[in-house]
Amino acid sequence: MLENRNLNLYPIDYPFETLILRTNTNPAKLILDPEFQRKYKWDNDGNERASKFIESCLMRIPLPACYFAENELGNHIVIDGVQRITSIKRFFNDEFKLEGLTIFNELEGKLFSELGDYKTELENTTIRCIILRKENPKELIQEIFARLNQGAVQLTAQEIRHAIYPGKLDNLLIKLSENPFIISFGNGISGKNVKDGRETNEMILRYFAMQNDLSNYEDKLSKYLDKFIEKNQNIDDDQIVIMRTDFIETLNKCMLTFDNNPFVNTTKTKERQSLVYYDLLMWSFHSLTTEYITANKQIIGEKFKELCQDVDFNKTLSGGLQQKSSILRRRKLWLEKLDSING
Repeated sequence: MLENRNLNLYPIDYPFETLILRTNTNPAKLILDPEFQRKYKWDNDGNERASKFIESCLMRIPLPACYFAENELGNHIVIDGVQRITSIKRFFNDEFKLEGLTIFNELEGKLFSELGDYKTELENTTIRCIILRKENPKELIQEIFARLNQGAVQLTAQEIRHAIYPGKLDNLLIKLSENPFIISFGNGISGKNVKDGRETNEMILRYFAMQNDLSNYEDKLSKYLDKFIEKNQNIDDDQIVIMRTDFIETLNKCMLTFDNNPFVNTTKTKERQSLVYYDLLMWSFHSLTTEYITANKQIIGEKFKELCQDVDFNKTLSGGLQQKSSILRRRKLWLEKLDSING
């Protein structure tokens, strides 16, 4: 439980013009993170929703507050308000014309540059911004992220980690996620529709975090990953090289063993990649040499099929999938299969 449950924050009223200027500095003083900009949804059906927001501003309707988190450099990351600020920025850049207006009909079809005196009025429109100071516990900031992003444009747990824990480890996750197989695997486990909520980044993070003995694992995978990335946010360059090499070599060993199609239960009629098999195989292959795998490739594959048909193993796949006891049980059963290879 958090010792300090009270937020350290302060409010400030920013004119739209100032907000946009702060997003355009180099480096940006107001960070509309590229990952969040990707989630801009107000142009899905044209620009009517963004236009209505602009019209509301001209009507001087009170606007909901935006929330920013202060980073270590004193710059601000937008937690809540991305849609509104992005809409303002796009309109100020003449990226869309107003449409669907019901009050300011005379502005229908106009760009920002065509608004005349209304330009100044919009530039001077202020919006209340709540700044969460960097002194706040990271766990508390994460909770605020989660609570404020429960609408239609919801951030994933990994997107929140990406915002709160930038650094060398996060950069490594991004780089390793460019592997074509990881991209394909990530899309597959996300379902038919390609997701882009940094699922692949989280897959890489899972591998590194699950290499530990799980002594600090408390049955909540997301919290476990949070703690791991916080602890290792800015590890040294030598360790980054070791981790990069380790992941690539371990993945290659899995690909070699299962003919470029690892992490699936081949005993099922419909084969589908699963993170359960990914976690287990990547964890175990980490300590196996390529020479050993090459010499025992066929029998390792056969032992994995046996495991997938094992009654005790399948019990760990129903209910409490990520409980510590289930993870350790799967590991024990799989190690027994591997140990039996050499008698």
